[in-house]
Amino acid sequence: MEIHPPTKPIESVKDFFLHLFMITLGVLIALGLEQTVEAWRHHELGVQARENILNEVRDNKRRIDGARRAVAKNAERRQSSLNVVREYLAHQKLAHAEMSILINGATLSSTSWTTASATGALGYLGYADAKRFATAYYIQALLEHAQDDEYQTAIRAFALLKYSPGGPATLSDEQLRSVERDVLDYLGQLTFWQQLAAPLSAEYESVLKAK
Repeated sequence: MEIHPPTKPIESVKDFFLHLFMITLGVLIALGLEQTVEAWRHHELGVQARENILNEVRDNKRRIDGARRAVAKNAERRQSSLNVVREYLAHQKLAHAEMSILINGATLSSTSWTTASATGALGYLGYADAKRFATAYYIQALLEHAQDDEYQTAIRAFALLKYSPGGPATLSDEQLRSVERDVLDYLGQLTFWQQLAAPLSAEYESVLKAK
């Protein structure tokens, strides 16, 4: 913004106030235009952040719904694996024993949410939108934490079954009880995962419908 001095000498009080008025008006117009441009920029940032988050939520919902179907489909196989471990513990002779520790879960993203938070774009979304998004991502964080615990337990149980010399039949009772505890923990953690996945999917749906 540039302010130019009068092009001719000020010869009266009237001229002085006229020039003062013109300068003040120019300053106010310039400030108003600058604020308008800044407000529009903030609006655009909010619109872009909202669109990015909605796309991310849409992708996450597709992934979590797919994982929920897979978990439900494999329930019988997980229970069968636990039964086989218990049959080994009972020293039963098994003609055929199949054990599979299935790792179920969903790879969810929070990049758009964390980027909007880091750049301050969340402040341009509006309270209602920001609150809905925050609720969905909070439940998502809980589920991802539970999922990490589930993976660790499944890997621990699978490692002992898979890499023991001679296979499960050669494991000691103590080792089999350890596997049984891990499988039980895994099943419990997976149940907790399912209990979180259902409301998370519903929260995603609520966010997408509110757009």
